Amino acid sequence: MKVEVFNNNAIYYALLYFFIVIIGSYFLIVYLYPSISNDTGYYLKIAYDLAHGLSFFKELNCSYSPLVMYIFSIPFYFNDEVGLIFLFTYYFMVFPFIGALFFQILKYFNSDNKICLFFTVLLITANFVFEGFHILLEPYVLLFQLMTIWLVLTWKLKKSTLFLAGVFAFLAFYAKQYGLFIMPALVFWLYREAKNIRLFTSSLSFFVLGFFVPILILMSYFYVYENVAIKFFLLRLFGVSAIKGTEIVTGIDYSVIGAFKKVGQFIIDFPFFILIVFLFFGVKTKSISQSSKFVLLLLIGAFCTLYFAYYSHYFQLIIPYIIITIVIFYKSFLEKNSIIIFFFSIIFLVGASLKLKNKFLEKKEHYNEQLANVPVLESNVANKNVYLHGMSPAYYFLSKYNSPNYGVLGYKFPIELTLNKICTEISEGDCILIEPKFFKPAIFDSYITKKEFTVMDGVKQKRILLLEKKKH
Repeated sequence: MKVEVFNNNAIYYALLYFFIVIIGSYFLIVYLYPSISNDTGYYLKIAYDLAHGLSFFKELNCSYSPLVMYIFSIPFYFNDEVGLIFLFTYYFMVFPFIGALFFQILKYFNSDNKICLFFTVLLITANFVFEGFHILLEPYVLLFQLMTIWLVLTWKLKKSTLFLAGVFAFLAFYAKQYGLFIMPALVFWLYREAKNIRLFTSSLSFFVLGFFVPILILMSYFYVYENVAIKFFLLRLFGVSAIKGTEIVTGIDYSVIGAFKKVGQFIIDFPFFILIVFLFFGVKTKSISQSSKFVLLLLIGAFCTLYFAYYSHYFQLIIPYIIITIVIFYKSFLEKNSIIIFFFSIIFLVGASLKLKNKFLEKKEHYNEQLANVPVLESNVANKNVYLHGMSPAYYFLSKYNSPNYGVLGYKFPIELTLNKICTEISEGDCILIEPKFFKPAIFDSYITKKEFTVMDGVKQKRILLLEKKKH
């Protein structure tokens, strides 16, 4: 019996049903156990500070672009005590827009609504599986990338459309620097669509203008109203200071072997990637269209993200371009072999279900831990200027702790800086929370031990020292 995914309604809607069940289950986990991850606490505390007057480029040491944190800050302008349930709901609102844009992009390459809907739902499901249920930057980067791509695809030689596409390309970059990796593919598309070099030059000029005008506006604003030097603004915006500095920006303990292992795990978790191999061997070179070359450039650019780090949530910026590649090649190869789609869908669903169980237990554990620790911290740590070395950065937001040195330490993760650097840069009278095993008298000779208390670390307990830097 031949299995046709898109011609058999029973199979088609069954797969969609199970994809939606996975998505719904993640919603259930989040709302049952509203807790936040390390990265989420980091972003939300910066967002909270922005709403309370912190100048991102002038005062805070942060290697990321700030746009998403500005978006996260909006609720705090109205209510300081915004709860996690509201914040997660606010965050999840981005996914319908991602889905709508992705569906339209797929429609450009394949007019079959059933195929486009199937792969759109698959994308949203995969994004949740790859840590999209945490409040992160990547979904917003993807949103602006997709908006840019959609505008370029529907450009029809309108200069205003290209200018707007350039603006959204900047927003993808301003959400996170990795958003720039779609640029080579976009330039190629403009070139292939242009009838001559003059039209290409003109089109590219309007696109580039759309990208740089927001930079000029922001640069002028921060220079005039916040007295941020233009050179410093540009270095921070493009991440030059972080890349050239001694700090670890991302990808702690990065290794090529680790990257290959992560890609191997990704193939297991998202087996549709294997279809790319089928496509390369199953499609004749002569039949590869300009559209195919465009999307392959998008895919290559997306994988460049892994050069910096290979965290699971980074694959949220890769999966869409794998799917677009599959859809573009569908008619030339997969249409007669849709059983492959069915086969990989089953593998994906089984893996996603197993992951779901683990995430349920993990989320519940984090929820109970944070529920127990916040009152303990409130009763033992009176000083609000605290560097968290022995505690998750989630508590910067949950307990509203401020950085003891915004300009140097910011909310940097302890593994990004040496312990000596951290101790030196903490201001007098401010504190650090640290595990006893990291305490070294020679480094902490200018500190006094204020307290020692117990906190939860998962289901276990651990001791924490509260040290205060002496005032001279």
